[in-house]
Amino acid sequence: MLALTSTAYAADGSFKHEVLMRGQILEADAGALVVCVGEKDGAQVGQVLEVITHRRLTGTHKNAGPRFKRETVGRVRITSLFDEHYAMAEVVEGKPSLHDTVELSR
Repeated sequence: MLALTSTAYAADGSFKHEVLMRGQILEADAGALVVCVGEKDGAQVGQVLEVITHRRLTGTHKNAGPRFKRETVGRVRITSLFDEHYAMAEVVEGKPSLHDTVELSR
């Protein structure tokens, strides 16, 4: 019975993911970026992704809860897809860095 209830809940459209695609900046060279999102993830040329960095909070005890904070640091645009897993991107705004997270949200 529990499985049927879960299936019905998912089918009614009330459960939605806010992030459609997520990857990482693998290479950053003079504004040209390689990001780990590609055709298999649904990436398309022209999509603009938010760039998120994860900052360590100082002075917090390990047991005090989250020790990291998500911070939006810019946006990038996919310029080409070169593999089912990778794409080239350009900086639209901000200062994205190596290993930052890229996300496409609803």
